[in-house]
Amino acid sequence: MASDTQPECGCEELPEEGECVRVLLIDDDEDDRFLTAERLKEIPGSPYTLDWTLHYADGVEAICGGTHDVFLLDYRLGEKTGIDLLREAHARGCAGPVILLTGQGKSRTDAEALEAGADDYLEKDALTPELLDRAIRYSLAKHRAALELEKKVQERTEELARANAALRDADRRKDEFLATLAHELRNPLAPIRNALELVRLSGNDPDSVQRQCERMERQVAQLQRLVEDLLDVARIASGKLRLSPESLTLQEVIETALDATRAQIEKAKLTLNLEIPADAIAMNCDRVRLAQAITNLLHNATKFTEPGGQIWLTVSTSAGQITITVRDSGVGIPPEVLPELFTMFTQVERTLNRSQTGLGIGLGLVRRLVEMHGGTVSVHSDGVGTGSAFTITLPHAA
Repeated sequence: MASDTQPECGCEELPEEGECVRVLLIDDDEDDRFLTAERLKEIPGSPYTLDWTLHYADGVEAICGGTHDVFLLDYRLGEKTGIDLLREAHARGCAGPVILLTGQGKSRTDAEALEAGADDYLEKDALTPELLDRAIRYSLAKHRAALELEKKVQERTEELARANAALRDADRRKDEFLATLAHELRNPLAPIRNALELVRLSGNDPDSVQRQCERMERQVAQLQRLVEDLLDVARIASGKLRLSPESLTLQEVIETALDATRAQIEKAKLTLNLEIPADAIAMNCDRVRLAQAITNLLHNATKFTEPGGQIWLTVSTSAGQITITVRDSGVGIPPEVLPELFTMFTQVERTLNRSQTGLGIGLGLVRRLVEMHGGTVSVHSDGVGTGSAFTITLPHAA
């Protein structure tokens, strides 16, 4: 491959306006090479360097290899034509800024060249520095636009692929949620039905009736909690969940949460450690909803901590923020699950007992309720068997 005497610039990507432009002439005529070189030199402030090859095969490889920024292609190349070369390059999935040089204007040849992939065509007899400069700039601009469009299409394709993956994941979680919901709703029904049968058979034994009534109350309370969580999810999804803020202390909110969880913690034979400031922490928040968020974290810690384990509830204040942390010595959380833990309907198999996994909405509710109070919630775990810690951060004037 011959080269003009101008210095080579070695550009590997399409140059921007004013940058060095490497041009390759694919032509088997020495006179055409001389003419083209002269026209390029006559362009004021010419940014072009010219290389030359007279071989058809070298031309195909050059276009496919992207060795130059622009390709000037003669129509006649021995027994083949420049159009044949273009078609062969495109058949190999190759393209580049190509300008066809013709001996004379023929509309059929010109149309055939454009259809084969040429960006422009010029008549040799009418070739001027101005026309050559314009054609090169046009073909470069056309390919820059094509590359930019291809980039945007690729980005959009990847975006749609991520969206489709998210939809498939959401659909999978929905199916798992419905299956678990059926399981969770069915669990209390069997004890209630059995208790009713025992009450019917107990006759006038008040102790037996009392025991069965207490049993049914516990199961009904579980059903009520499931239904209330489902209603909260529906309210959040429809934007109908509203807060009812009031002036109170954080200690009052935490006491409400402890009243709802102490019995469960004691039944699970766990030790609850409290580290709460003695001085009242004034807040303006929805007592029920903020207590619900803390309650869900305590329930979560209780479910996934083995008997004899410990739960810590700590509160601290600093820099205008309130931090509430619920930490446990339980089974821990796999690292790959942490980023999705607060996504609604996410369920994590952390025990051998599937009934302990819940509906996968408790932590999702925590996040939404905390965010409605202007705060954030995060989780940390060093992995399976290391326990976990959930931290709620609220502005002091929540």
